[in-house]
Amino acid sequence: MTTVSAICNLAQEFRDPMFKAAEWIWAHPQLGFKEWEASDYLKGKFSEMGFRLVEAGNIPGFYFDIDTGREGPTFAILGELDAITVPSHPACDKETGAVHACGHHCQAASLIGVAGVLRHPSVLSELCGRIRIVAVPAEELVDLDNRAAMRDAGTIRHLSGKTEFMARGFFDGVDIAAMIHTAGGDKPGLHVGPGMTGIIAKRVTFFGTDTNSAEPADCVNALYAAQTALGAINALRESFNDRYRVRCQAIISEGGRSVVNTPDRVVVESHVRATDFDVLRDVNAKVNRAYTAAAAAFGARVRIEDLDTYVPENDRDNPEFMKLAHDIASELFGEENVRLNFDERGRSPGGTDMGNLGAVIPVIQPYSTGQTGGSHRPEFAINSLELAVFDPATVLASLACALLRDGGEKAREIIAAYKPRFSSIGEFLAALDDISRPKKGIEYDGETAVLNW
Repeated sequence: MTTVSAICNLAQEFRDPMFKAAEWIWAHPQLGFKEWEASDYLKGKFSEMGFRLVEAGNIPGFYFDIDTGREGPTFAILGELDAITVPSHPACDKETGAVHACGHHCQAASLIGVAGVLRHPSVLSELCGRIRIVAVPAEELVDLDNRAAMRDAGTIRHLSGKTEFMARGFFDGVDIAAMIHTAGGDKPGLHVGPGMTGIIAKRVTFFGTDTNSAEPADCVNALYAAQTALGAINALRESFNDRYRVRCQAIISEGGRSVVNTPDRVVVESHVRATDFDVLRDVNAKVNRAYTAAAAAFGARVRIEDLDTYVPENDRDNPEFMKLAHDIASELFGEENVRLNFDERGRSPGGTDMGNLGAVIPVIQPYSTGQTGGSHRPEFAINSLELAVFDPATVLASLACALLRDGGEKAREIIAAYKPRFSSIGEFLAALDDISRPKKGIEYDGETAVLNW
């Protein structure tokens, strides 16, 4: 049987290609659904290795399968392509502000080593089923106006990469999935669980009337309506259950055109967050009511768009999957350097569309060491490619072996025990479509306001 140490030895052959890929992608950051340079770079590397790629076509990203030729589960291993906007980061693109200050360049680079190890005859001969390697775009919830325009033009259906790949059939037949994110630490280690928070990303547009602001009696001030809505949401915070780490952040991204004119169009962008999907939807409904009621108070109109939804990622729903990753990492790095956390209080306040895949199949996303500075911050840096690229590749390849050897016994056990929120990708996407349908929060029948919440 191929041991974890043997996997580590096989991965040595791909150390330099992985590190060069990480450095190249770091130097070419692009935002979600624009990551053509990273996607093309990796396509070239995997094509040179002899893999046949299935490309997304009109957006970046691709996948390919490593087929054992034996019946069994399909295990997907993911790496993300997109950067984040941190204009104050010293390494950011000076025109776009994009920088890989979340470590996605490390994930993407690790895929080279994962694929190289898993196709080795000594490894592949022990496994069943398939390993699907997926380079996926657009995890970060940024640049939403551009993504909404792409959706409106029919280029994409969903604003996040994994959800869009689900809609395109890229995860059809996949039974179980994993990826590894970077985190802090300067020695080998891994943090497993318990998951990340869910998000609904919103854009709310208030419409008033454009009149001379010196004569406000006959105007409808969209800015005052928006400010009143945000005040109402602040009052609602008292009703938010701390157990579910509920948050609602908002900015006014467009607040009027001129001080001498009454603001007739105001745009609020916001995120609603919670660790439970039902709570997330409930809080989102409260927030929508606040926007609608504030519009009604001023006689304004309001359009509410829930642009994208990230289902909470619940690693702790997969205790055996988490334990398997823990055991592999413990063998590599020593148990004292591996954290296995089932405590809800340890959940990250950030969000990820990995939870959307987890709404249908078992997924985990542990965190490796090798990062300094906080994610999405100007001080972010990778202090060791060994820790942030090589070690995750070794863990993921070892995880594939543990899942798919012995007729896929361990994978089948984890899959059978998992209780997904949705029975199929189709059912899940239909639920997202229902949430994301644009809503006229208020309509008027003469002077009578009809609220849709």
